[in-house]
Amino acid sequence: MKDTRVVLKRHCPFPTKKNKIRRIKTPGNRINIKYLNKKASNVRCAETQVQIKGVSSQRSLNFMKICKNKKKVSRIYGGHLSARATQNRILKSFLIEEKKIVKKFLKNKN
Repeated sequence: MKDTRVVLKRHCPFPTKKNKIRRIKTPGNRINIKYLNKKASNVRCAETQVQIKGVSSQRSLNFMKICKNKKKVSRIYGGHLSARATQNRILKSFLIEEKKIVKKFLKNKN
């Protein structure tokens, strides 16, 4: 049976979040290691914490480099709020304006 121990290439030998590895067998029948990158979390709505559809999930450095149309969705508050939260905000502002108009109308009537 072949030896399955590997030597880590980085300075930190402990299995921390950043130090995850995968053992890979080479064509020469040696076992090498490949360091795995951290997974990026999904972009979430600031109000409802729902995943925003249409926005790619990247680590911050990659997110900075990708093009603009992958960072946002083409609507108001595109990459910040979900569609439902945006809809609720618009409805809320509309109802507040209607309330002001009704209040003004009732004041003029009396």
